[in-house]
Amino acid sequence: MKYMDRLPTVISCCFCCFLRAGTVMIAMFSFIVGLIFAPNVNNTKGFWDLEQFLSYYSSVTEMVLQVILGAISIMLCIVSMMLIIGSCCNMPMLIEVYQWGACIYSIVVSLLFLVLAFMCFFIHSDCFVAGWVLCGLIVCNIGLTIYFVIVANSLRMSLVYLATTDILNL
Repeated sequence: MKYMDRLPTVISCCFCCFLRAGTVMIAMFSFIVGLIFAPNVNNTKGFWDLEQFLSYYSSVTEMVLQVILGAISIMLCIVSMMLIIGSCCNMPMLIEVYQWGACIYSIVVSLLFLVLAFMCFFIHSDCFVAGWVLCGLIVCNIGLTIYFVIVANSLRMSLVYLATTDILNL
């Protein structure tokens, strides 16, 4: 039995639109989030700039975190495109690839933000607010990812169900 089949299902996205339209909106949102953080892969100044509170002690840590964040953001852009294709072309396998990719993205970004929050709390004495903001971002990231995976899974399961029923064979 697949792990994603055990997730709860919803009948609409955001209580107002159909699953397919909601899944496309989720894919576009995920793609934009991936684009925002992707410039960090080549260590150029993008949306996420760590120089303000990490450059004093650990420039190597800063570089590694930016490269990891950039690489995982590129992966999010790729799986978001797969979600758009999968939801528009009725391909449940591509939707499942997005689900696993979104889970991996959320885990990696949460770990990166947790490292940064610990550095804010324990290494730098003047950035407690940044540490708490990072903790809040971790909670938001995990919550959104859970909801996005549940919506995408609901569409995937409905596509699998429709493909196995005799409704399409009339």
